[in-house]
Amino acid sequence: MLYFVRFDIHQPEGMSAEQLRRHWDQEAQAALKLRDPGPLKGLWKVSGQRVVLAVLDLPNNDVLDQALAGLPIMQSMGGSVKVETLPIRPYENFAADLRKAVG
Repeated sequence: MLYFVRFDIHQPEGMSAEQLRRHWDQEAQAALKLRDPGPLKGLWKVSGQRVVLAVLDLPNNDVLDQALAGLPIMQSMGGSVKVETLPIRPYENFAADLRKAVG
């Protein structure tokens, strides 16, 4: 299953910018290791914001929960990271369904 995941990173009160950078660096290094042939299919940082966008390919919702909980940034800053997940499907599949429905 494909998932679109948005991470909004909020700097906790009392955490210095340097500490935030160290936590984020640990996450970045771990994330880059998950690229092909791993479950991470795409990863982007939104310019000018503390927002990261990802596309993950995981077998089911349980594995998604486990994967997100195991991320270094969730371990160190969990309450300060807002995560939104959306199940997605290839547009080509949707277009084929439409073609069948109207054809």
